[in-house]
Amino acid sequence: MASVETWVGFGSAMAGVGLLWSRMPEHVHEEARYIISSLVPMAMSYFNPYEQITVSEYGEERFRRNKMFDAVSTYLSRVCAGGACKLKAELCNNTKDDPVVTLDENQEVVDSFDGARMWWRLCPKASKNKGAINVSYYPGETDEPRCFRLVFHKRHRQLVLSSYLPSVVRRWRELTAKNRQRRLFTNHASEGNKSVWTSVPYNPPATFDMLAMDHTKKVDIMEDLTAFQKGKEYHSKVGKAWKRGYLLHGPPGTGKSTMIGAMANFLDYDVYDLDLTSVKNNSELRKLFLDTTDKSIIVIEDIDAIEDELTTKRKGNKVVNGDDEIRDKRMLVEFADKNDEKSRVTLSGLLSFVDGLWSACGSERVFMFTTNHIDRLDPALIRPGRMDKHIEMSYCRFEAFKVLAKSYLDITDHSLFAEIGRLLNETDTTPADVADNLMVRSKRNGEISRLLLDDEMDGSPPADVANNFMLRCKRKRDADECLAGLVQTLKKSKMESATPPMDIIEEEAKEEHNLTQKKATEGGGYMMNARC
Repeated sequence: MASVETWVGFGSAMAGVGLLWSRMPEHVHEEARYIISSLVPMAMSYFNPYEQITVSEYGEERFRRNKMFDAVSTYLSRVCAGGACKLKAELCNNTKDDPVVTLDENQEVVDSFDGARMWWRLCPKASKNKGAINVSYYPGETDEPRCFRLVFHKRHRQLVLSSYLPSVVRRWRELTAKNRQRRLFTNHASEGNKSVWTSVPYNPPATFDMLAMDHTKKVDIMEDLTAFQKGKEYHSKVGKAWKRGYLLHGPPGTGKSTMIGAMANFLDYDVYDLDLTSVKNNSELRKLFLDTTDKSIIVIEDIDAIEDELTTKRKGNKVVNGDDEIRDKRMLVEFADKNDEKSRVTLSGLLSFVDGLWSACGSERVFMFTTNHIDRLDPALIRPGRMDKHIEMSYCRFEAFKVLAKSYLDITDHSLFAEIGRLLNETDTTPADVADNLMVRSKRNGEISRLLLDDEMDGSPPADVANNFMLRCKRKRDADECLAGLVQTLKKSKMESATPPMDIIEEEAKEEHNLTQKKATEGGGYMMNARC
C-alpha cells in the first residue's frame, strides 16, 4: 500500500509539473531546453571514461589546410592499415607499380602506444544543418570537412598529448622524407565552385646540363638559386620574406617551360601551376597561396596572354615620385564561370600574393612568371622585389647549339659546325626548331624496328636483343644527315627573312602606283593652267 501511494503521489506531482510547464511562457521553454541540452553532455562525459580528439582537414576558419590531418593520414596508412577492413587503392603516374593504399571513410583502426590503446576513425564530409543559416567566408562552403577522430581512455590523456601525437608527427616527417616524390599541382574548380589544388607526380627530364643556353648564363642562374636556397638567415637578418621572383621572357619555343623543370630538379621543389582563370576573387587567391607548401615554385605561365583571353579593365593607375605605388588600383580580370557569375581578381590582389602582406605567410618559395611579350606587362608587376631576376630566353646561338648537338647526336665537333654557327648568328631560330632538326626521323625508326625484329627472329636472348638494339640505334644515328638538314633549314630561314613578305611587296607596289597617279594628275593640272 505504501508503494502504491508513493507512485500515485509521483504521478500527481508529474501531472502538476506538466500543467505548470504548459502555463509557462515560450521563452522559458527555450531557456530550459538550452540548460538541459548543456547539462546532459556534461553528465555523460563525467560518467564516460573515454575522451576524443578531432583532427579536421582544415583549420578553424577553413582558411588553410591542417597539416596534422595529412600527418595522421600518412601515419595510419603506413602503420595501421594492416588491421583495416576497408581500404582505398590508387595507382599514381610514376615509375613505380606499387599502388598507394589509404584508409576508406568510416573505417576504424586500432593503434597501441606504451601499452595504451588508441582508436582512429576517418569521418567523411557531413552536410550542415539545412534549417540553419550558413554564413561562410567562401561561397559554397556548406559542408563540414573530413576529419580523423581519436578516442582513448581519459587516464592516458597526458600520454596522448605529450608523447603519442608528437610521435605521429615525427613518424610522418620520416615517411615523407623517405618516400618523397616531387609533385606538380594545378588549381581547378571543385564542388561548391571553389578553386582547389590537385596534384600528380612530377619528374621533369630537363636539367641545366641539357638547357640550350650560354654556359655562363646557366652558371649565373644556378649560383643565384643556390644562394637563395641557403639564404634563410640572410633574409631574416634584412627583414625580408624568404622568397625569390624570376621572370622568364622571350619568344615561343625558347625553353621557358624547360627552364622551370630544370629549376625544379635543381632545387628539388614542388611546382604549383596557377591558373588565374579558375580563381574567383582575391580571397580565393590568398587561400590557394596559403595551401601551398614551403620549398615550392609557384608558376603563372603566359601572364601577358591574360589581357587577351580575359576582359581586363584598369582604373586609377598612378605613379608617385618615380615609385611604382599604385593608388586606387582597379585592374579587374572578369570572366564567366559555369554559373555565368562574374568573377574577378584585382591587380592589387595579385601584387599582395607575390610581394604583399600575404607573401610572408610561408618561406622558401619561388615565384615565376613567363611571358612572350615583356613590354605588355605592368611595370609594377615586374619591378625588383617582385620579379627579382629577369631571364631572357633568346634565340639559339652557337653555344646553345653545341649543347643540343651533344644531347641529341652525342657529338662535340663536326665539319659543319662553323657554317651552322655563322647561320645561327644571321637568323633568329629558336632552340625548339634546332632540336627538331637534330632528332632521328621516322624513316630511320622503321629501319630500327626492322633490325629489332630480325634479332628477335634469330632467337637471341632478350638481354642481347636490347643491347644490340641500343648499339644499332646509335650507329644508325646519322649526324651528317641531321646537320646537313639543319644547314638547309637555316639557309631557307635566312632567305625568307631577307625577302620581304608578299603582302608588304603588294602594299609597296600599291603605294608606288598611287604616287605615280598623283604625280600624273598634278602634271596634267599644271599643263592645263599653263594653257589657260
